[in-house]
Amino acid sequence: MAHSGVSLEGSHFFYENPLASLGHHHRTPWFLCPCCPPNVARTIASVGSHFYSTGPKDVWVHLYGQNQAEFQISDFRFQINQVTHYPWDGKVRFELGMAKPHKFALHLRVPGWCNRFTCKVNGSVIKATPKNGYLAINRAWKNGDVVEFTMAMPVQAVYAHPSVRQLQGRVALQRGPLVYCLEGADHDGAELERIAIDPRTLGQFAIEYRPDLLGGVTVLRGPGQIYTDGGWEGLLYRNNKPSASKRTKITAIPYYAWDNREAGEMRVWLRTS
Repeated sequence: MAHSGVSLEGSHFFYENPLASLGHHHRTPWFLCPCCPPNVARTIASVGSHFYSTGPKDVWVHLYGQNQAEFQISDFRFQINQVTHYPWDGKVRFELGMAKPHKFALHLRVPGWCNRFTCKVNGSVIKATPKNGYLAINRAWKNGDVVEFTMAMPVQAVYAHPSVRQLQGRVALQRGPLVYCLEGADHDGAELERIAIDPRTLGQFAIEYRPDLLGGVTVLRGPGQIYTDGGWEGLLYRNNKPSASKRTKITAIPYYAWDNREAGEMRVWLRTS
């Protein structure tokens, strides 16, 4: 959520992060009381220090992303090379380097959104159950060992608690750790409030990586409906609801990347059809 507060160029900022906009919300270069922009920058700059933590006989992997790290447990030194296209892809490869074999537990975080995963060590499937959100692999490691951790990333629906009355009958789209939104730039000026999706059709959504769009993002494309005025004939209320809608195709982009093109509407929570 904090990432959406900063433009892709890093030069303009939101103080709030609206989940819907009619096109009037835009980041600004600075604020009279600029406490939040530096805090966001400080948080982003510190992310690298939160990837791993260690114990006397343990290494915990908290975050996923391309990196190389060196560790020391007591007098034992080793390296981990993490290879991945996360968050666009759920495949993460760990390449271990060390001068001599050593036994320790490697704990891989299983994110809350992840309902299905596989884990292999040197090509062999590891059968283990996550505990407290982490998958533990306890073994004697040697130079050149490879761990392949693959998290399934289907398009998922997000629902709000019944107490959030404004969001009942609505869903948001999520893939992996990213929440998505609709933006007017992808929908030919349509009123986004009139667009609805059927959560049962999420399996039909296409997942496409666009290196040319918004610095390189994965977009979601799928079926939707758009409600029209047909059958209302100027009436504000009716005793029966006409089936005034037509099929449409929707395109969703990662929420953090919105308001980096031409001004227009944006919406995270969508009607259900």
